Amino acid sequence: MRRSLLALVAAVLLTACNQGGGDQGSAPATAAPNDADVTFTQKMIPHHQQGIEMAKAVDARTKRPQLRTLADAITVSQGQEVTLMQRWLQDWGKPATLQGMDHGAGHMPGMMSEAQMRQLMATKNQEFDLAFVDLMTTHHQGAIDMATTELRDGSLPQVKRLAQQIIDTQQAEIDQFTVWQEEWEAAPIR
Repeated sequence: MRRSLLALVAAVLLTACNQGGGDQGSAPATAAPNDADVTFTQKMIPHHQQGIEMAKAVDARTKRPQLRTLADAITVSQGQEVTLMQRWLQDWGKPATLQGMDHGAGHMPGMMSEAQMRQLMATKNQEFDLAFVDLMTTHHQGAIDMATTELRDGSLPQVKRLAQQIIDTQQAEIDQFTVWQEEWEAAPIR
């Protein structure tokens, strides 16, 4: 269990480090994006921002150090991805969000509603831990769905690389959440 957590955290942090200095993070977007590239980027920014908000709630609501460690990694990696995507949109001369887009749950896969967010923030300890992994699994699956669409329909290699990176990282986290959920339901911490 500890070894799998350390491997997951190392993979997430390595991914985050690669985003800041790799060719996708430092190279300007020289080709014009297609509509899929722009839409993916515009939607993934608020999607990640909600994931970061969820992750920042972990520290004050759990007693589980492994959940805190993973939440910190989510905050760092998704924060770097948001910065990268914002820079791309600026380079492309595109708005940061889709016109008329409401960031509510109905417009992007996996987004939590305001009611779900309030409910999550009102919990602590075991109840929070299980709710967090359940909601973050759904949230991550939504990001994977959007990234899969970008791989199919996008045109820019750097955007497609980010989409694949999101799929790989968030699937690994979903796998970890599944393990934790089973362990935590069997041995709750109060």
